[in-house]
Amino acid sequence: MNNSYSDALLASILKGTVSNAFEGLLTKNINIDKGIRGRASTSQNHLRDFLSSQHKSDPTFPRVLSKADQDFLGGSFDRHTKNWPLDDIDIYFPLDGYNLWYIQNYSRLPYTVMSDHVLAGNPLLGTKWSVGGMISSSKLIEGFATVLKNRYSRTEVKPNGQAVSLRMSLGETESEDGLGYDIVPCFFLKPDNFLEDAFYLIPDGNNGWIRTNPKIDSKITANLHVKNNETFRKVVKIIKYWNSEMLSGTFNSYYIELAIARGYESQNQAGKTINTLPFGIALGFWALNQAAKQGAQQPWLAGAPSVPSGTTKITDLEYLDNVQRYSEIAWDDELAERYDEALKKWKIIFGVSFGN
Repeated sequence: MNNSYSDALLASILKGTVSNAFEGLLTKNINIDKGIRGRASTSQNHLRDFLSSQHKSDPTFPRVLSKADQDFLGGSFDRHTKNWPLDDIDIYFPLDGYNLWYIQNYSRLPYTVMSDHVLAGNPLLGTKWSVGGMISSSKLIEGFATVLKNRYSRTEVKPNGQAVSLRMSLGETESEDGLGYDIVPCFFLKPDNFLEDAFYLIPDGNNGWIRTNPKIDSKITANLHVKNNETFRKVVKIIKYWNSEMLSGTFNSYYIELAIARGYESQNQAGKTINTLPFGIALGFWALNQAAKQGAQQPWLAGAPSVPSGTTKITDLEYLDNVQRYSEIAWDDELAERYDEALKKWKIIFGVSFGN
């Protein structure tokens, strides 16, 4: 073997060491075991089947859409950006809006509350679920919690304002709780103006409603991941891990994901593609830092509430500022083929778990 070939081979091996270190971090410390994810999918399917069929056994219970829409997964589990543990798998249940209108300040708004048009009368219009002719999100949360407690008598079930939290023993260890689900009753609305996005009304925790559309987030995530050499989801998970390990979860998890998505989007709009994890992570820290300096972020969906950063303090923002600069230096080291130096800097950022 000649020297030039040996040098090229060595350079190739060294070049991969930084990305391999991040892949190792994902495998050992971040990714959800495929077996647990599979069992979670089976478990949530049982939940969805139970609640979707509840109206058949109890006509006073709200009917879940099956034609105009249907129950679906949302949140980071659906977007494949969820880190272990699986403590908050979101499941949305769009309810049949037959004979319902979207009202604000006693005025009907130009949106259609979607219905399968199979009901003779809507149980939601009774006093069991409404107050003063308005659907009560609090009553829905309590009602869903009641039927879930009856069905899963040995499982922790409790209303938490915006959803019903259900904690199972599956996946439970001495140090971690088992699988957790957030059950979200909601309504699916389509605007009369075709230029507007369809959206869901979900409980706001104060007996009211807020707009969201988890499907928009899922579509954006999938597109960014495909466009950028399948780095996007990995970068989000790695920076969420950093937030958990180094800042005790100071930043809101969705806030991190939204900031990184906008960072990736800006690069793509400039005609650039993120092909490697180290560059993507340096970009992710930059994007998070830029967002944190501005405060709350606006969501993708118009009319949805802004996304707060979390419980950040000035010292957290200063720390993030330093991490961003250090990550950029680590990337510069890699570009200059100083791979050992790059690895040292990443280890300082991510702690002892990195590279081991």
